[in-house]
Amino acid sequence: MKFIVTITLLFGFVFAPIAIGISQCPPVETFQKKKKSKDEYNLSSQSRSGAIAADESYEMSFIAHPGLDYRLTTVLGEGSVGTLNYEIYELVVEKKMEGDKEVFKKVKKVLASSGSEPLEFISDKARKIFINVSITGGDKKKHACVGVLIETKRSVKTGF
Repeated sequence: MKFIVTITLLFGFVFAPIAIGISQCPPVETFQKKKKSKDEYNLSSQSRSGAIAADESYEMSFIAHPGLDYRLTTVLGEGSVGTLNYEIYELVVEKKMEGDKEVFKKVKKVLASSGSEPLEFISDKARKIFINVSITGGDKKKHACVGVLIETKRSVKTGF
């Protein structure tokens, strides 16, 4: 019995600081503002939050599915210092002719960057979207909490 209690306390003291260090930033749901009016957008499970230091960047990707409307918002957490910068892009394959050969190259197509308004778009096909988030200014030794909110709703179908 003493052995079990000793092992439990030992693991508690070893793993508790690690768990506290990992959970410095709140979950992404807390970054979502309270809705005053009826909003049909729902938070996607592809949303992320985390801590990054000033002058560092974090890149994530998500899959945009056809038939859904998307709203992307980046949020700097409360008490965090600095300016939040982001770039939302996708990699598109372009076909070019070089002499007699067809050459395919991946090209970065920027959809939006560092604005205060959320980006809203409709996806007509499945595609992979990348989001690069960075913080400029602020203390390099302190991490800031950043949330990337991905909200979805079903597209309204018109016609027959």
